[in-house]
Amino acid sequence: MKEKIYVIFTMDCERIKKFSPPGGPETWKLSERAIEGFAEVISAKNLVATFFIVPETAHRHRDLFLALKREGFELGMHLHPQSLGDLRYKDYLGGYSLEKQIEILKEATNIWAEALGETPKSFRPGNFSANDSTFKALYTVGFRQGSVSAPEREMPEFKAVWRGTYPYAHHVHPDFRLIPGELDFYEVPITVDWDRRTWQGKSAMELRVEMGGSKDHFSTIKKRILDMKGKKIPVKTLVAITHNYFDYKSKRERQRKTLEKMTNYLWRCADELNFQLCPITLSHLHQIVDEEERGE
Repeated sequence: MKEKIYVIFTMDCERIKKFSPPGGPETWKLSERAIEGFAEVISAKNLVATFFIVPETAHRHRDLFLALKREGFELGMHLHPQSLGDLRYKDYLGGYSLEKQIEILKEATNIWAEALGETPKSFRPGNFSANDSTFKALYTVGFRQGSVSAPEREMPEFKAVWRGTYPYAHHVHPDFRLIPGELDFYEVPITVDWDRRTWQGKSAMELRVEMGGSKDHFSTIKKRILDMKGKKIPVKTLVAITHNYFDYKSKRERQRKTLEKMTNYLWRCADELNFQLCPITLSHLHQIVDEEERGE
């Protein structure tokens, strides 16, 4: 039986730049085209994705997101405190205490749930910003899985310091440390190539569509599959990321071309390395892992 590689494509869906100090798409129309075009490419390649959506964008594109949910896509929450509500928060999530993170997360969750009619259970922070209290805050508010960490990222200006953290999918430790444990919160880090650095050395090369070209991503994909095979990592995952900044509807858009090449290569590489490629959402992966651990 072939070993499985679980593949999760993700898109961080930001508020437009006018209302998002950390950055966002220029217009709501571009945001809509980005989301629709990304979903079209993913579906055409027999894949699926998790959308991480900031609360205001959940409201703006409510009908679109609910339609995508019906097609099998997952809707999770994304959060930059600086772009929330009336823009009164000025720091990244990892810049706040446990109590303040819980307060901010509850506020954001209520707005998000009002838009989409359910409470989000999957989460990613803006700029992968977090501190030692973040997993406890997320668990307290009700989140049960996330793609919170960016292995080997070292950006203190974003409160995102991940050098040396565990880079594979795992249940978080009961004391909320980012090491394997038994807490009912499943963390699936973004996929990176820690042998290559970007952003003036502050980040590993990420499996981020807009970061580098298709050959960069081919290298990351193959290297990480072989790495997980060699280390006998029990749950092997690849997590790719992009944003709603790019016109994925346009076949001339560079990021769309890169995404198409990445998706084609994933199927080809898995076959060449004798792995079974399993497209999946974050919450579905958590469900499968829990069922396997219970022997169901």
